Amino acid sequence: MKKIIISLLIIFNYTNLKAETELEYSAYLGGLQVASVLYSVELNQDDWKIKTTITAAGLVDVFVSFIFFAESNGKYINKNLISESYNFSYEIKNKNKSRVAEINYIDGIPISVNAEPPYRGEDIPTREFLKKYGENASDPNSAFVVSNKFTNPCLENSKSFDGVRSYEIKMSKKSKISKLTIDKKEYETIICRGSFNAIIGYNDSDFLETASESNAITYWYSFFEKEKMWVPIKFTIDTPLGALVIRAREIKNNY
Repeated sequence: MKKIIISLLIIFNYTNLKAETELEYSAYLGGLQVASVLYSVELNQDDWKIKTTITAAGLVDVFVSFIFFAESNGKYINKNLISESYNFSYEIKNKNKSRVAEINYIDGIPISVNAEPPYRGEDIPTREFLKKYGENASDPNSAFVVSNKFTNPCLENSKSFDGVRSYEIKMSKKSKISKLTIDKKEYETIICRGSFNAIIGYNDSDFLETASESNAITYWYSFFEKEKMWVPIKFTIDTPLGALVIRAREIKNNY
C-alpha cells in the first residue's frame, strides 16, 4: 500500500480574466479503485494557482486511510510557471501520522522550508541543498502540467522538487494525437510516454525500478486555452502490481 501512495504523490467567477478548471480523477490498480484525486488549475491575469487533493479509497482506505492536500502559487512569466510558494499537508489517520509544510521561493528557486513536525537529521534541507535541487525544477503541483511555451507537451522533461525529494520524468519525445471521452465530452489529446528518474530522496524499490523503465509512464495531455496549460486528463504508471491508471471522471470549467 505504501508504494501505491508514493506513486500517487509522484508523481488538481471572478472576472473574465480569471480561468479555473477543476478535474476529478479516479485512480485504479488491478481494476480496483485505490484513490480519488481532485486537481484544479487557475490563471488570473499573470497569477496562477494549482491545488491537489488525494484521498484514499477502497481497500487502501481500510489499511492506510490518508488524505493529502497541496497548493502552489506563482507568476506566469514568458509562458513559464514561476513558483512563489508551495504548501502541503497530509494525514494518515489510522497510523496517527501527519505533517504540514511550506516552501518559499525567490525567482522560482526555493529558499526556505518550514515544516511541522520539523524535518530531522539528514532530511533538514539547507539553503545550498534547496538551490542545488530546486534550480530548474518545478514544485510538485506545477510539474504535473506543461505551459503553452510548447505546442507539443512531449517535448519537455518534467522535473519536480518538494524540498526533500526530487525526480524527473524523461519524455521519449515521441507523441501521438488522439481523442479521449470524459463524462460524454470528447477531448483532443496528445499522448506522451516517459520514464521516472529518481534524483534524490528515494530508496531503491521494485516500484522505482519498474517506473524507471522506458515508456513506463503515459500521459494523455489536453490543452486548456484559458489557463494556457497542457493538463493530463489521464495517465498511467507501470508498477510491479500492474498499471496504476488515473483517469478524469469529470472536468469542470469555472469561467
